[in-house]
Amino acid sequence: MGAGYQVVLGDLSSMAGTFHTEAETYRGFKPRVTPPVADGGDPALNGAMQILLEAIDGLHTKMADRIDEHGDKLAYAHDSYQRNDVDVHGVFEDLMAG
Repeated sequence: MGAGYQVVLGDLSSMAGTFHTEAETYRGFKPRVTPPVADGGDPALNGAMQILLEAIDGLHTKMADRIDEHGDKLAYAHDSYQRNDVDVHGVFEDLMAG
């Protein structure tokens, strides 16, 4: 690691879990964000409202997916640092055994 940087594996793991949990929480808000379309009394208005709510639904789903992806990236960083740490310790132990 570079000078001044310290990676705490537990924190990365915890953050990954939090992002995954919050992505599911955010997905749970979907019924509140995309309620059933009310009848506006005009087919054109109803169609416009339906299109708008479908767009909001799509954006909401994409946002939940992005939150979840950040959790995946944090988990990947955790695993990468952990693998690297194990590799460095393994090399050190191999050198010291001889």
